[in-house]
Amino acid sequence: MSRVRVRLWAGVVAAALPPAMAAWVLAGTSMDSDPALARALSWLGTGTLLWLLALGAVLDRTLVATQARLAQAMALQRASRREDLLPAPESVPLLAEVAAAARLLAQSLAERDRELARIREEATRDLERERSRLAAILRDLADGLFCCILDGRILLYNDAAVRLLGSPPELGLGHPLFAVLARGPVVHRLDELRRRRARGEPASVSEDFLCASADGERLFRCRLALITAEEGREEGFVLVMREAGSELREIDPAGFLEKIDTAWRGPLAAIRASGEILADELRDRPDLLPLVRTVEEEGRRLERLVEELAEAGRQIVLAHWPMTDVPLADVVEAVRTRLAERGVPLSLRARTGEIWVSADSFALTTLLASLCREIAARVPEGVVEIRARLLDGEVAVDVVWAEEETEAAAWVDEWLRRPLFTRPRVEARDLFARHGTRPFVGPGREGGTVLSFTLPPPQRPHAVRAPDPLPPRPEFYDFDIAPRAEVPQADRPLAELACVVFDLETTGLDPEHDEIVQLSAVRVLGRRVLHGEVFDALVDPGRPIPAVSTRFHGITDAMVRGKPPPHLVIRRFHAFVGSRVLVAHNAAFDMAFLRRHEQEAGVRFDQPVLDTLLLSAAVDDHTDDHSLDAIALRLGIDIRGRHTALGDALATAEILVALFDLLEAKGIRTLGEALEVCRRMARIRQRMAAPAG
Repeated sequence: MSRVRVRLWAGVVAAALPPAMAAWVLAGTSMDSDPALARALSWLGTGTLLWLLALGAVLDRTLVATQARLAQAMALQRASRREDLLPAPESVPLLAEVAAAARLLAQSLAERDRELARIREEATRDLERERSRLAAILRDLADGLFCCILDGRILLYNDAAVRLLGSPPELGLGHPLFAVLARGPVVHRLDELRRRRARGEPASVSEDFLCASADGERLFRCRLALITAEEGREEGFVLVMREAGSELREIDPAGFLEKIDTAWRGPLAAIRASGEILADELRDRPDLLPLVRTVEEEGRRLERLVEELAEAGRQIVLAHWPMTDVPLADVVEAVRTRLAERGVPLSLRARTGEIWVSADSFALTTLLASLCREIAARVPEGVVEIRARLLDGEVAVDVVWAEEETEAAAWVDEWLRRPLFTRPRVEARDLFARHGTRPFVGPGREGGTVLSFTLPPPQRPHAVRAPDPLPPRPEFYDFDIAPRAEVPQADRPLAELACVVFDLETTGLDPEHDEIVQLSAVRVLGRRVLHGEVFDALVDPGRPIPAVSTRFHGITDAMVRGKPPPHLVIRRFHAFVGSRVLVAHNAAFDMAFLRRHEQEAGVRFDQPVLDTLLLSAAVDDHTDDHSLDAIALRLGIDIRGRHTALGDALATAEILVALFDLLEAKGIRTLGEALEVCRRMARIRQRMAAPAG
């Protein structure tokens, strides 16, 4: 029995029994005094009871049963999605309105189901087409590809991966990637990407790195990409690989550099020494002195040629190994993690500052971790300090520990020839040679032993994280920042503009006397930042870069040595800009540097120029802080690579796109109106900055 029916009959009984019982009791008490009244009361009680029971039966039949029928029909309709199962409104008059509403709801649900079925069918067809395309792409892709979850289990791989690995039986969906590929390099690169993300750098894809198969028989050049959800949560990674063994086995970097340093330099030094001895012995034979001088000069010339050959050899070695820019502090942290995982009783300290190097970070980490383990085995509970400094365009690294230099030199020489990887065999000295260097062991300045070597400088500039806040760049004003000629596109809507957003890094803040060291730009089309269309160039300023400026942008003299001078870079930049609108933050400062070189470069920057600082001041007049960081914070824009020209240009481009909406809300909709706003705000801010009186 349904709950509704139970409630109905409980209510009927509750309503019928009290009056019936009362009538019967009164009939009993009046039977002797008034029999006629007693009979009437008795019939009244019985009639009331029967009438209410009949009413309950009618309600049960007409209302409850109908409600149950309707509920059952709706349940069946919900399960089958058939509209004809619901009763017609006229067949349930007491619930006609409910039945009609239920029918309308059923029709609406049926229409929605049909629409969902159509969308699902289209999505399935689209998905099948995309799956077929992806399968075709993966099938034709020459590089091997793996898609894995974070613990390394394989979700997807292609035929090329099977072919490159030689069809190992361990390869399969759901199987661990590290059953077929070496774990160390992959895990190291994943950790490296996470450290880059923690610093706020773009970190979705790694640089190339080398990784061997699990059996060590094959060598691959690989690249990793993290898969992240919208909220930034890591979900897995994609690994792309191609065969790299053939090109690397042809080169013996350690043997090549060893031959230069020992087999060639020794005889040349002997020739020079012999020439000096002969010159001293034959000083009384003037007829032979020209020959002796020729020997000395040719010896010196051969030494220079060998030095040039050695440098060329190092460059060849470096070119065949994937080298990436990495903070030396990250390498030290990775070494510290490895030592802790193995329980090595050693205290590792670092004095590396914000120095970056170009290195195979996995090889360098493996090398330093192996060295630290050897030191810990000989100096229990010891301390190792890794120091770094810039030296003649390279990064000089010292590993210092407390041990007698004579004792350390013996085992270090043996350690250099010990294989750190057995399949393929790679010795410690090979890892140094990969980086174009040889280590030297000597006494430390404060006692103990120091192992010294050099590393290549980074291939591009990196922002330096300063311990103290850097002072903001002062504002510059130029009322002629607008084009010197009539603007043909003044009526063009802001959202349709083609722009080039650019930024400079310089030796200082004086446009008349300082010089450009980096010029970077990105194109913007309407509301889209075209990240694939960028201009990025280092510039040789023709003068030393002050240390205070390097603290801003991280660019050193070594990085710009051999780069083109300002006028050549500006000529290329002018071609990149074309007729597009120029945009910069504090644009008068940057334009002053460009215009100073116009004549030498043979170009003229007569494009319209917008200034995001002045545009921000126009839309956010409630604050005086219109620095790049402050605007980005207000607009929710993440600046990556701050105080690098490219990083600041990309951030300024995102700010420009965000400002378009704010400007339109203020009624500023065209280029001409935005240029007028820039002129007006420049005058206002110049008056505000002028001293009183």
